[in-house]
Amino acid sequence: MNKPDAIVLDIINRAWEGVAPTQDECAKLLALPPYSAEACAVRGAADGIMRQRTNNAAVLFAQIGYSCHPCPANCSFCSFAEDYTQMQAFTMSDEEIIAATKSFTQDGDLYGLWIMAMADYDIEDYLRVIRLVRETAPACTNIYSNVGDTSRADFERMKEAGISGVYHISRLGEGEVTKLSPETRMATIHNAIDAGLEVLNAVEPIGPEHSPEVLAEQIELMKSTSPIQTGVMKRINVPGTPFEGTGEITSYELSLICAVQCLAHVDVSPLPWIGHHEPTPICYAAGSNLITAETGVNPRDTAADTSANRGMDLTDCRTMLYEAGFTHLCKGDGTLVDLTPEYIAAHTH
Repeated sequence: MNKPDAIVLDIINRAWEGVAPTQDECAKLLALPPYSAEACAVRGAADGIMRQRTNNAAVLFAQIGYSCHPCPANCSFCSFAEDYTQMQAFTMSDEEIIAATKSFTQDGDLYGLWIMAMADYDIEDYLRVIRLVRETAPACTNIYSNVGDTSRADFERMKEAGISGVYHISRLGEGEVTKLSPETRMATIHNAIDAGLEVLNAVEPIGPEHSPEVLAEQIELMKSTSPIQTGVMKRINVPGTPFEGTGEITSYELSLICAVQCLAHVDVSPLPWIGHHEPTPICYAAGSNLITAETGVNPRDTAADTSANRGMDLTDCRTMLYEAGFTHLCKGDGTLVDLTPEYIAAHTH
């Protein structure tokens, strides 16, 4: 039996001391065979560090995709792309948005609620929706935007309307498999920062064609924006899009990328919440501690309401986190609630 690679063990030991691996070291970890002893050690270190640094707490997020139409960004991996979409344009009514907000936030344990619109969203209507959601949700739930490229001035208006932060990234293949400029995407993130908003991001959408070097570079790029939440997301090959039938990475492979993403942030305090998508148990043993429930449209789904298809509800989310060994949920105000079978049963609606 071969001994574990000494260089990998040194990277892991330094991570326990709060020293993050360099970009080149991240690439080395990402190149490990996912089933190797070294890769298992990387997952274990990420899991242990994350649980120690967060008091073994996890966070619940939710997303409302309240509108949909053929999108001119034309992302080749997205179910909304104008050249490939099979979805009918629609917008949720105010009553539906309020009902969804109440459903997600009524128990008070939701850390954050993303409000998603199209890349070419209408700012005035979006501000109206944000105000509606902020008036409905409890103060302990943060509201976050998930929209297209935006100016600092409009982010300042969103902040005034009630959002705490922004999910925005320059994605893998931006400008090549999308019609969006990576420079503009990054400028939008800095617009949000300049507006005093928190940044949330991920490395996505990850496919089998992305090399360890490309992923390591993307991890470093997203880290440079000082996110309060980061993560990893595999590409789902939506039927009817150019990526249909091109292959996907496995959840096991995603878990190693998740672990490296976690270790890359060990020099950040507090450690960002680490998400992965779509939720899978193995990633909760590899540094992830965030899960998302969804309703409305979803760019990885062809159903008009993803909650009836790919999306998960809050009971499923709480159960998965409990089964993954988490003992607490962290609310948006930083307070903890005990995650027990009794708690899950009492908050099942």
